[in-house]
Amino acid sequence: MKNNIYHLIEKYLDGTITPEEEETLMAWYQDHNEAEVEWLSDNVDEEEEVRARMLLRLQQQINGPATGLAAAKRHWYYIPAAACIVVLLGLAGFFYYQQQQRPAQQPGIAKAMNAIVPGGNKAILMLDNGDQVVLEDAQNGIISQQGKSAVNKTDSGSLSYNTISGGTGGRVVYNTLVTPYGGQYHITLQDGTGVWLNAGSSLRFPASFPGNDRNVILTGEAYFEVAKDQSRPFYVTVNSASGAPMTVRVLGTHFNINAYPDEQQHIVTLLEGSVKVGCGNADALLAPGKEAILNRASGRINVKDGDTEAAIAWKNGYFLFDNEKIESIMKQISRWYNVEVSYQGDVSGKAIGGSLPRSKNVTEVLSMLELTGTVHFKIEGRRIIVMP
Repeated sequence: MKNNIYHLIEKYLDGTITPEEEETLMAWYQDHNEAEVEWLSDNVDEEEEVRARMLLRLQQQINGPATGLAAAKRHWYYIPAAACIVVLLGLAGFFYYQQQQRPAQQPGIAKAMNAIVPGGNKAILMLDNGDQVVLEDAQNGIISQQGKSAVNKTDSGSLSYNTISGGTGGRVVYNTLVTPYGGQYHITLQDGTGVWLNAGSSLRFPASFPGNDRNVILTGEAYFEVAKDQSRPFYVTVNSASGAPMTVRVLGTHFNINAYPDEQQHIVTLLEGSVKVGCGNADALLAPGKEAILNRASGRINVKDGDTEAAIAWKNGYFLFDNEKIESIMKQISRWYNVEVSYQGDVSGKAIGGSLPRSKNVTEVLSMLELTGTVHFKIEGRRIIVMP
């Protein structure tokens, strides 16, 4: 029942819920929140009171103690507790956007002339000869031959490198896939390894893997599902501020690397298999569910329990914040919506927990964040101003 309710909540927020499913969801909500069932009333004053009660509960749920939640505890936090939170976010959004006769609470957000839409499948493929292919404009099918591989844009909007007979041999041919702010992309490398690139990232790789090793270079964030090959280890290299690069060595496994240049830490989260993370003289071997955190300034690596759900939330289409600082949240929003972020006043120490879909326009996301009472926002063009 819990999983079904969670599924209905997601459909409610995405606007794909059917009338019958909505009736089921609201019946569940009534059973668990008897004090708020009057929100169905046509009386505007009553709705305001109910809305205020819902927002109060939302604020209490989100701003309550949530530090250091493990993955298992997170499920308790979200189901049914965050089912309540997400329903409240959805209902509050309903009142905010559907009751058009009411004045907007945050004119800076509401009066934004052009909606800032979420990112999508956008990337540039840089070929060995220097040519650049804008992938969202490219036709499906083979778009280039690189060394011994044919580069194919699939019907699903991803790239795949496939070995072809008669391909040119000799030197190793390198390509680079770049996702801008507001973009993400999936690629299947020549060995069958799948890589999902988050916004503002790049991956340099050979069109086909020569020799006994498989090596790629990452900037930004990516999720890897490495094809198993016991005879050829797979290496991901990430540059670090300490001088020595960070390397991740695997044989066949699933993991996420968050290694943006503007972050103080690089984080490797392991979902399946095993990986060895190294930087200079420091190294660590990870087991599933663990994460390695590299301090870029010192080069030290710390291993702790990870939150795999949070690590790959971006890949699965949503933001997931666990008592996360507002500065970190706004970096994610800046990359996904391709916007500039500035601050007025002191918001240091402000933190928010919750889950929001990445498919929403930025005004919707900011409005939902405002409902926590933690911060406020104003939009000027493609610039978001964060205020206490």
